Amino acid sequence: MNWSDGHRNGLNTAISEATCLSIEVDEPAATVTMRLEVLTLPPDGSETTNREVTMVLSDVGRIAASLRAQNWNDREPIVAPLELANLNEVVQSYGGAALHGWEFVDLPESSWAQWRELLSVDTTLTGTDEKHLLELSLQEGIDPRELDLRVWFGDLQVTRSDGAPVPLEEFIAGSLRWWDAHDRHDPRALAAEVAPPL
Repeated sequence: MNWSDGHRNGLNTAISEATCLSIEVDEPAATVTMRLEVLTLPPDGSETTNREVTMVLSDVGRIAASLRAQNWNDREPIVAPLELANLNEVVQSYGGAALHGWEFVDLPESSWAQWRELLSVDTTLTGTDEKHLLELSLQEGIDPRELDLRVWFGDLQVTRSDGAPVPLEEFIAGSLRWWDAHDRHDPRALAAEVAPPL
């Protein structure tokens, strides 16, 4: 799928402050499946009762990750080895970490300059590494561990928890409604993980 800047910006908004529940890699199928709880509102003005979606990255060509820890008195970070088969176990050990930040999709090469030499795993799959990119980081509380992940892929699909497909434009629109409501102090857009608007 060819994305416009509107698609990229919208996806960044849709992923921002989502709770990452799981990330599973299927190497033979060249897919990465992520379960997320996203910040979204329906168009009818009601509250969202189920925020869970599944995002499938297909035609995955490469996955790189850095799992490391660095206490305040460590001169250098300690990089832990990581197998893709164990990635989901590591993700779930964070207990549902929020995806902080506003930029996740099609980032420049410079975005991972701080950790690209600290890789726990760097695997080539059978898909493409030339079309799209997703980058995210998990870190929570006082735990010194951090997981940075970068996935090169060809396409992306979103489904609800019941398996019903969510068109990309609808996925983006729901998040834009949530953040607009949040900025207007709408009680439907209150989330413990998100600071209230100024």
